[in-house]
Amino acid sequence: MATPSPKRRTFTYKKVDRLEIPLDLYLPDDAKNVPVLLWFHGGGLLQGKRTSVSPHMLNAVSKYNIALVSADYRLAPQIGVAEIYEDVKDCVAFIRNKLPSLAGDGAIDVSRLAVSGSSAGGYLAFLAGLYVEPKPKIILPIYPITDPLGLYFTTLQPPSFGGPPPDVKVLERFIDLSSDVVAFNEPDSKRNGMYTYMLQEANLASLLKVKPGDDTWRVAKKIYERGLPPTYVVHGDADTAVGVDQADEVVGVMVGLGMPVVYERLHGVEHLFDKKEDVMLEKMYEWMMKQL
Repeated sequence: MATPSPKRRTFTYKKVDRLEIPLDLYLPDDAKNVPVLLWFHGGGLLQGKRTSVSPHMLNAVSKYNIALVSADYRLAPQIGVAEIYEDVKDCVAFIRNKLPSLAGDGAIDVSRLAVSGSSAGGYLAFLAGLYVEPKPKIILPIYPITDPLGLYFTTLQPPSFGGPPPDVKVLERFIDLSSDVVAFNEPDSKRNGMYTYMLQEANLASLLKVKPGDDTWRVAKKIYERGLPPTYVVHGDADTAVGVDQADEVVGVMVGLGMPVVYERLHGVEHLFDKKEDVMLEKMYEWMMKQL
């Protein structure tokens, strides 16, 4: 029998011109000084919405007695990764400074903050670990993008999951840099073809406005200079949407530098595997609770 989903409350954590950027807060019953897990959705920073939270994460609210925050952010290519990172930074600041009073007196302990994300959201978790100050206590990237200029994203890729090629004509308005900036799209939106388009064109870096020679947004290139908090990475070696080499490189650098990292590298596992109801990622949560 499935665990009932926790109640969701929505707040605007940032406003850019007329665009409101929301986050959802999930709390366990009678929450008191519970740690906070902030999660960002995937989609290449090109598509997606905060409501695409995996069952294991919703289940974790009551199972591990934590607060879950799922946040939207502005989408590329109308803006670049630098602006998206500003959303991440402002989201963390909102959680630390304003969410405690909104959540209820004494409900959450924002000093115990973990940042996670799936796919492109895992990339944002890494960026939070690199650049947000003070750093989160831990980060938990799940099948993360780590380098828009890495081999996987600069090599033409077939559609992930063996799907059909994208209809570029349908995507033209989402590719157009002059289109309105949005912070999410609905699950049935044609914008959801942008990731497949990006893989086909091998143009993630240009869509995110990452220029060759600029290592700011290449995670492995910045670890020595910026450092990372204790990290738990999950990635499957059969992933057809984000090559496992992306996680391999970052974990390898962390190990080489003696930084605390756990790598759950899963054999034969595809992207989005954790969307299944029976996947609970217990090892990740148990490690998280020991750290928090």
